[in-house]
Amino acid sequence: MTRTVVNTEEKWHELRNKYITASEAAVLIGHNPYSSPGKLKQESGFVGNAYTFIGQVLEPVVVDITNRILLSNFRLYETDNDGKVFYTKGLLGATPDATDGTMLLECKSTKPDTYLKYKAEPPLQYLVQLQVQLYCTDIKEGYLAILSTDLSQTSQTINWPIVIYKVKRNDKLCAIIQTEAARFFNDKDKTYRVSSSIKKQTGTLLHLCHEKIYESVAKDEPQSKHCLKELRALMQTIK
Repeated sequence: MTRTVVNTEEKWHELRNKYITASEAAVLIGHNPYSSPGKLKQESGFVGNAYTFIGQVLEPVVVDITNRILLSNFRLYETDNDGKVFYTKGLLGATPDATDGTMLLECKSTKPDTYLKYKAEPPLQYLVQLQVQLYCTDIKEGYLAILSTDLSQTSQTINWPIVIYKVKRNDKLCAIIQTEAARFFNDKDKTYRVSSSIKKQTGTLLHLCHEKIYESVAKDEPQSKHCLKELRALMQTIK
């Protein structure tokens, strides 16, 4: 495992291009419906959109809510000079969202209708992303927290629209992803295809590596009101 701190977005993207990143790995095993191997490592010119912007803004909110629910102490990865931390192992690389020193936390937010689907079952690409992060950091367990962007409230007792899954690292799954990363980078003819047997095998492993541990309302009303005040102040910054 190697830990690298980069101080600019340009250097971070340059480093990412040398590896299959956590957010890309699901493509190689057939679990990302929004991309394909042919699109990996191509210059897309994509710099973000409204969804990715809101996701970044809400990251600290997801961390805060998760800490209040689990009584944990997760903090966003950050350095003294605002650099980005990039972990690598073999051909895989990852920049995790948050850690408490012993576990990882992957923060997601999504629109209300998609949230209803994700609280029933987490998307496999999110599970793969966290698996690669766990693998690259040599950490055994982590949480996947998904927050709905519909934060409207109807009572004095706040209802956080969040679902939290506990995810255990599966070394067999990570070894398969590492092998597929090697096959991808060695494919000089650009003919890489996802193996149907690999997709089936990894799908089974992913379904076995997670469990839902929270989907409810906040219990502590005073703390909830404090959270809501903080959330409103944060949302003012993006107007």
